[in-house]
Amino acid sequence: MLNREKVIVMTRMASYEEGKGKEHLRICSYFRSDYIGAAILKAAAAVTITFVFAIALYIYYNFEDFMENIYQMDMMSLVKAFGRYYLISLIVYVAISYIIAFVKYLIARSNVRKYKNNLKMTRKLQKEK
Repeated sequence: MLNREKVIVMTRMASYEEGKGKEHLRICSYFRSDYIGAAILKAAAAVTITFVFAIALYIYYNFEDFMENIYQMDMMSLVKAFGRYYLISLIVYVAISYIIAFVKYLIARSNVRKYKNNLKMTRKLQKEK
């Protein structure tokens, strides 16, 4: 005869494994600092690529004015302004990415602990049999 409690625990575990468990187990396979560092690197790369495209679009959109005034422009102040905007956006997005990755890691870690406790409970119920 099947143990009702064991069936409930195993069903809960199988449901978790097929759903969010895949992602949570993948996240917890990294050290916390490695997972967060990878998320920060992805965010920094995305900001850099996006910023380069934004500058290219800005120059493309204002190309005629840009070429007419290229010798009268203060290029150093233009580069400093772009640099300021880049640093501000980089800091903001890296901070947001850090917070999101940290929270995702904590949630995954908590759920994997519950999953491992369910595994222990299943082993215990198996030995009782």
